[in-house]
Amino acid sequence: MSTSPAHPDVPARDVFVLSGGAARGAVHVGMMQTLLEAGIVPAAFVGTSVGALNAAFMGWETGLDRVHELADHWLQLGTRDIFPGRVWSRLAHIAQRHTYLFSSDALRRLIAAWVPVERLEDLPTPVRVTTTPLVGQGAVYHDQGDLADVLLASTAVPGIFAPVDLMGADGVRSLHVDGGIADLVPVGGAVDLQPTRVFVLDASVPPRMPHARTPIEVLVASLGAAMRARPMIDLGPGVEVHHLRTPDLGTRMTDFSRTPEHMALGRRAASEALDRITRLGELSQASPSVPQPGRHTLHGRHHRLRDLFGRAA
Repeated sequence: MSTSPAHPDVPARDVFVLSGGAARGAVHVGMMQTLLEAGIVPAAFVGTSVGALNAAFMGWETGLDRVHELADHWLQLGTRDIFPGRVWSRLAHIAQRHTYLFSSDALRRLIAAWVPVERLEDLPTPVRVTTTPLVGQGAVYHDQGDLADVLLASTAVPGIFAPVDLMGADGVRSLHVDGGIADLVPVGGAVDLQPTRVFVLDASVPPRMPHARTPIEVLVASLGAAMRARPMIDLGPGVEVHHLRTPDLGTRMTDFSRTPEHMALGRRAASEALDRITRLGELSQASPSVPQPGRHTLHGRHHRLRDLFGRAA
């Protein structure tokens, strides 16, 4: 087992923090594939929006087989698996004065198929799911509750999906929306997990020049600007933080057509991060029983996407 460089006698406690990012959430998968192949196994996860979905899937089992299964699920995802219906159905929602353009039914079915538990606290590996209460003081990091409801709330982009009524720790119910509104890259949710090392798997969309062709595009661009304006929380000098990012392919939030490329970019970002860690000697105290991150550890079991798309990425 690896140890913390800040505390050589204390076993390392790794936490993976997964950002929002809609269809770009595929980069989380590539990142986790490479980190797990290098022997870095998270003790806990924190996720928001699509990152919460991926975190909950991995919270059931953190091994390589599980992350490769997640990759297979992502490769089969299409737009209508998350955003169902056609233009007429969205117009019907508007005509009926609904607060959303898309039904959450398809996403609820996906959650049931992906994660075989009903309660968030029943996941074997702790997972914190981020939501934003419409009346409150910022992000909420859930560690219990109905899994489907909490995940639906975490992914409920305002105007796109309906807000979700959740029970608070104080016993009061309130409406919650996408966790990315309050904390797009939810490092703050890792505080009570007592990490010694945090890997931030950032799939958030970098700043773009908005096309502003529709009111929804203006809304999404505005929300993105507000989300990125929030500084990331400082976990203190005793915690290593490794922030993994990928280039922007310019895809829309509903476009899953470039999932293989996003995964390949995620793998590349993680591999580069492991190289930096190795060069800095931050894992020099690790036991030989655990593979050490670095180039020499990345030639074991590779997912087929690395071979197919690694050069293109």
